[in-house]
Amino acid sequence: MRTYLKTLWRMFRRHYARLISIILMVVVSVGLTSGIGMATDKIDHSISDFHAQQNMSDLILMNTEGAFTEDDLALLQERYGAENVLRGGFLEFEVSDGTAVVNDTELTLTGVPDGIVRVYIYDCDDPADVGINEFGEITRFDADHTEGAIAVYTERGTTQFPEKTQTERYTLSATMTEHLTEYEYSGMTLEADLDVTIPLSQEYYLAGTVYNPQHMAVRDDVSFTEVEGEEDEYEPLSAIYYVFGDLVDVTVEASVKGIVTVPIPGMDPQQIDTTQEEHVQIAATELLNQIYITLPEEDSLLFSAGYNADVDAEVSAMETLFADRYADGTIETLTMEENYSFRSFHEYSGKILGIGIVLMVVFLFVTVLVVLSTVTRLLDEERSQIACLMTQGYSHARIIAKYLLFAFIGTAIGGVGAYFAGLGVARMIYVNFEWEYVLPACSSNIAIGFFIGTFALILLSTLIATAVAGHKLTCQQPADLLRPKVPKRGKKVFLERIPLIWNRLSFKYKSTMRNVLRFFGRFLMTVVSVACSTALVLAGFAILDCCLFQDIGGTAMIGISIIVLAFAALLNFVVTYTLTNINISERERELATLMVLGYQDNEVAGYIYREIYITSGIGILFGLPLGALVCQFIFVVMGFGSVPGISWFVWILAPVLSIIFTVLVTLMLRHKIVRIDMNESLKAIE
Repeated sequence: MRTYLKTLWRMFRRHYARLISIILMVVVSVGLTSGIGMATDKIDHSISDFHAQQNMSDLILMNTEGAFTEDDLALLQERYGAENVLRGGFLEFEVSDGTAVVNDTELTLTGVPDGIVRVYIYDCDDPADVGINEFGEITRFDADHTEGAIAVYTERGTTQFPEKTQTERYTLSATMTEHLTEYEYSGMTLEADLDVTIPLSQEYYLAGTVYNPQHMAVRDDVSFTEVEGEEDEYEPLSAIYYVFGDLVDVTVEASVKGIVTVPIPGMDPQQIDTTQEEHVQIAATELLNQIYITLPEEDSLLFSAGYNADVDAEVSAMETLFADRYADGTIETLTMEENYSFRSFHEYSGKILGIGIVLMVVFLFVTVLVVLSTVTRLLDEERSQIACLMTQGYSHARIIAKYLLFAFIGTAIGGVGAYFAGLGVARMIYVNFEWEYVLPACSSNIAIGFFIGTFALILLSTLIATAVAGHKLTCQQPADLLRPKVPKRGKKVFLERIPLIWNRLSFKYKSTMRNVLRFFGRFLMTVVSVACSTALVLAGFAILDCCLFQDIGGTAMIGISIIVLAFAALLNFVVTYTLTNINISERERELATLMVLGYQDNEVAGYIYREIYITSGIGILFGLPLGALVCQFIFVVMGFGSVPGISWFVWILAPVLSIIFTVLVTLMLRHKIVRIDMNESLKAIE
């Protein structure tokens, strides 16, 4: 046991660099992929929690022909409960040069920006009285001289809905016309043919701002007005206003012109051209064309299959419920799918998940490949130690367990680090969306499905490979293990069949080419690993290019693309460092021989550097088409971008970055090459 523990400790101390490499590989790959999965979960749970906290409506009934009646409201309150039903009003119109047309009436507006304007109307006295779609923030202004003016609130200050000053005043002017067939005079109702012109002028004052949870998007919140000539493309909102109570309450002088028939025999109809005082009041109840409904006891995650099924069932019920009350097409039912803010945020969640799945495949493939290479080469270097343990009577299972423990500890430590790295990545991704949304509080729910899946795959692959490689070695005789492995016989490379090139190469380059291809398995593994790492770097640059220079994908995607690029670059560096470090460790005896023969430090380092640069260069070249394939998958998942649309400089930056990492690695490992102990290396076999 004592000998066993000593060999175990010696192995960890001797191969600590490989242990660190395994840890870093797992942290980088599992940390990113699990972080993306956690971010998706945080988005979905955060908007669901916010949806519940603000008591948001799951259904909005829209009457396209007028206001809902008290009977309509009572019918729905009986079905869903009075606390889950709220009647409101909704107007949307386009303002151009200070004018707009609403219900065939031309309005002149001052203080209102041009563009699509939305007005919400509530049959209550104050924003705090709104029980469904509760306002998250209410800011009240102190306002003087408000007599005769109606209080309005605006949406909270954002780049799209700029916050107004407390002294802001709005004026609405219009000319309303009515045609009267009856006329009241001295208590009599007379037949008439009169035109009444009412010059309307109503003032409003800004009472404060509110944050409506229905408008979570900061920059891109859209209207229900389609862009001309574009299907399913909607104009952005320029302003949102909220009115509580009356929309208009003013006394004006109306002009009355026409003819009145007096019921006195022999008297001709009388011509009237006069003015009279009119009190015009447009109450909220006349414009309440929406009913907000919150589905009671709805515990499913927002936009989940269960939630959507419940909503679809209620939409069908609404059609049946109002079939006898209104003509077909009069009542429209809007769901959360029609809410731009929530739908777009949820769609981002799906895009991030898709990116995570694509990256998970590539990241894990590279990680598993390098970790397996690290562990199997460690076993090859431990041949003599395995032989010694076998001669002392240790069972094969116990010997293999030592290396399984090494692989398990490295992967487990990396997994712990990856979990916390994933939490950080998820948080960073979520916070990135504050550029586009007024973010609800980040949910404390943590989904570990991505983490468990990716970590389990790497751990399982590593342990299986370690067990297989260990079993293969322990099945040999101790005497065979004590002998050094027979060097692989050199063979001609394909360049030798091209005399025009081969004959012009110096001896050192001929030697390099033969060494590169002599160990084809090692060569292939390095090429594939570098190619995949370069592909990931290219994908990160491509996403960033779409967001920055092609103005697609949204501001939040910039942060995500930077995170992907950073982790891809880090993986690229760790892969190159690990494989190069292993290569040097395996060839210490060979390098020591060169030193004994009189090679200078630069010549010995160059002997390794040339092989690294050639192998990495080939990997980088293969990484470009592989990166294009990865980008294509990501663009399909995200629903924007294309490989031909990637800017030309991205195709240069990705390989240049990989080349820089390769050069940095060779410089960092130079000391390991030049400090090789010639005596220890040359007598290691003995």
